[in-house]
This record gives sequence, C-alpha cells and structure tokens, in this order.
Amino acid sequence: MACGRDGNKPVAFTCPAPHRATLTFELRLHPDERGKGVIDKSHKGPCAVYLKKVDDMQADNAASGPGWFKIWEDGYNNRTRKWCVDTLIEKNGLLSVKLPTGLPRGKYLARPEILALHNAAIGDAQFYTGCAQIYVEQGPDVALIVPEGKSVSIPGHVSASDAGLKYNLYRKNQAEYKIPGPGVFIPTGQVSGKPSASKVEGAVPEDCMVKNANWCAKPVPSISDEESCWASVKDCWAQGEKCWAGAPPSGNSGCKTWERYCEQIQRSCHSGARSGPPEMAEKPATVKLLVEIPQPWNDVFDLVQEGGIRRREPWRAV
Repeated sequence: MACGRDGNKPVAFTCPAPHRATLTFELRLHPDERGKGVIDKSHKGPCAVYLKKVDDMQADNAASGPGWFKIWEDGYNNRTRKWCVDTLIEKNGLLSVKLPTGLPRGKYLARPEILALHNAAIGDAQFYTGCAQIYVEQGPDVALIVPEGKSVSIPGHVSASDAGLKYNLYRKNQAEYKIPGPGVFIPTGQVSGKPSASKVEGAVPEDCMVKNANWCAKPVPSISDEESCWASVKDCWAQGEKCWAGAPPSGNSGCKTWERYCEQIQRSCHSGARSGPPEMAEKPATVKLLVEIPQPWNDVFDLVQEGGIRRREPWRAV
C-alpha cells in the first residue's frame, strides 16, 4: 500500500531534486509500453501526492509506517465536471507537482496516488501507486515538523469506512466528494546557503555505460591479450545477467543494448583483438518524451496562514 509492488525494497539510485523542483510522474496502462494508454477512462477518481522524509534510504521497510504527509491533491471539479483521472488522461498520463519551498533538504520518498472509484460503491475502491527516491538538494537546514493530523501512517491513512472510498460514481445529486486522507501540508522556511557540492548518495555513477531502471553497466576490464579479451567478455555477460534478473515491469531495453555490446566484444576476441575493449558501436538510446511535460494543474489553492504554518485549502465548487 505504501509504495506498490515491491515498494518496501529500496532501489539502487536516488534522483537529485533541486530546490522547488517540479516532479513529474508517468502513469501507463501497460508498464513496458509508452504511449499505449494511461488508465481506463472508467477508472474515475481523485489523485494525491505524498512525501516521507527518511534517514536511511536503503533500509528495508522504510516506506511503510508513519511520517507521510500530503503536498498535493485533486478530486472532482463541479464546474468542469472532471475528476483528476480525467485530467490525467488529457495530460497523457503525466502528473506534475512542485516541491514546497520550505521542504528541508534531505532524503524523501515521493508517492503519487490514484484512487479509482468505478467499483467503490460495492466496496472495491482501487489504489494505484508507486514511489520515487529523491534527494532535496537545497532547503532549510531545519527539522521537518508536520502538524498533528497532517502526518499519517501508510497503510492507515485511509479507512474502508471513509465516504470517499464508498462513493457511487453513478448516482446523481450526491453530496460533495471529499478526498480521502489528510489535508495538504506545505512546509515553510527559508533556504540557507547553496546546494551542497557533495555527491548525492545513490546518484547514478559517472562511469555508468548503460542504464536500465535501477541497474547500471560498468566498464569491462581492459584487453591486452587473448586471455584478458575473454575475461572481458565473461565480465560483460555476467553484468548482463544481473540486468535481466532485475529488469522491472517497465522494460528491459537497456539489457538488450548491453547484450549487443557483449556480442561485439565477443566478435572482437574471435577476430584476434589484443587491445580494447572496443568502443560501443550502439550508443544507449535516450528516452525521448512523446509529449511536452505538463505544468502542475489544480493551482486553485488559497494560501492560509495558520499559526505560522502555511497550508493550502483546496477550492471547492458548489
């Protein structure tokens, strides 16, 4: 529930996130096929984005439990008669949200949450979620303090008895829809200093030759004779096996690229090469955006000062 499939297992890499960065999450109907659909249009419902600050990104079960807070949400707009999922489909499955200005620097899990209500009336509201590991590079050097009632545990942030989880999409003249979970919390604070020059723990290595999800290929050993040539081939295939073993549902294109490089080195050994390894004939493909990254939507928030803590109250049409 916290981070979806295998969500309590940390991954190798953490994304650096500059001050006030815009995070964009991509949702797909099929995880390994971009541009083949987002989510079925019948799966109408709200969206939210949660954050959790963690001390040790590589700790097992860092995702589950307390410490989560919501920084964005979008439900049903009575004026446009659109659910968040409707807008998400219009935006080609790309959901953008800005990190709060006052977010202290450090390690966070970022969690988008889609709630489909097509079967909610019969007790089958469906959550779609996942998490990204990020490091906020610049922010106030203070402890993150989330007010009581805004900090929640996941699982546990919603209840099966919540009205928002039992809502009947097909009934007319209903009461206003209430998005499940806590209210939005926006930390405040002043940024101090410049971004740290130190390397982000978990950043993609500079010598990464080919990347596939959370796997990176490292340079193979140098070649100076026949023995070292075949040792280089062996190392290449061994790395490739790890790529295939760890390839997620989102695809394995990087594994295929690396496999072809192994075949290239192997051919060079057969041809008597005694130096190398050869330069990759096929450069790793850069994933191109199929559409333009959308700006965050639902900027219909009134800023409210409450006890020195800025919070956001979602606009509600009546």
